[in-house]
Amino acid sequence: MAALNESPLYGGLCGAEVRAGIFDFGHGINLSTTYAHFMAPFMVSFEPAVEGRWHPPPWKPASGGLGFNISAQLFIPREFNLSDWFDRLNTIWWFTALIRLRATPLAFVPVVCNEPFAPGAQGERDTYFWPIEIHARPLGPLLQAEKGVDTEALVWIKDHWVAGGTLMRQNSDFNVAFRAFDQCIWTGSPSLSLVSLWGAMERLFSPSPYELRFRVSAAIASFLEAPGEKRWSLHKAILKLYDSRSKAAHGHGKDETAAFIQTYALMKRILFRILEENHVPTREEIEARLFGYTD
Repeated sequence: MAALNESPLYGGLCGAEVRAGIFDFGHGINLSTTYAHFMAPFMVSFEPAVEGRWHPPPWKPASGGLGFNISAQLFIPREFNLSDWFDRLNTIWWFTALIRLRATPLAFVPVVCNEPFAPGAQGERDTYFWPIEIHARPLGPLLQAEKGVDTEALVWIKDHWVAGGTLMRQNSDFNVAFRAFDQCIWTGSPSLSLVSLWGAMERLFSPSPYELRFRVSAAIASFLEAPGEKRWSLHKAILKLYDSRSKAAHGHGKDETAAFIQTYALMKRILFRILEENHVPTREEIEARLFGYTD
């Protein structure tokens, strides 16, 4: 763990095709293309290990294993430090989560290293690898997303990562909502993820614990659309999604895949708006929007 705290960090990015050779986010952080194959074959041993040592042989290979092609690396320098900020490992998560939000939900970082992943970069110094996001992401393919991460997406992340990260640290409602969105594709159940996403939206947009279906739907529609036909149409669509959420929560839903995909897209719009405005609407602002009043 000391090496993790004292070393520069390189997060190995998988599931995404970065189209810029190298991109500078500022504060010494950059994203660059590279290649490595991170693998974890399954093995079986038959004797208990002595503390601090390997299990004694013989070892036998088992079927299966894990393997990931790393196509880019996110570099966080050892000196990186912002006030009221994540630690450096969670900074890698934050950038990866923004890539999932803005570019492709298929991106993930299965391993972090203290050295670059480029061939020949591993010298005589001790090299450490820390596995992190190695569990399955079964709902990612349902979103039918492309893997490309273009320069426009990276510029958007550069414009918002500092303010957005500060907002994550300062506003617990936004923090919970963003994490619910980012983690929902890791479950194996569209119904479970649907309930999780709606819990996040209720935390952001429920001015009252009563009549949640109407109030939350109306609040979200008023946040995303100006008064008029588009707001009314969105409100009706959100009401139907809330009905799917209720069926999923009470075990009456059959296939909630379509509702999950639509709710995921709705939550994505909400997070974009909050990050671009760098502001989480207050209960008073939500109520003012409902009645068409804004300063």
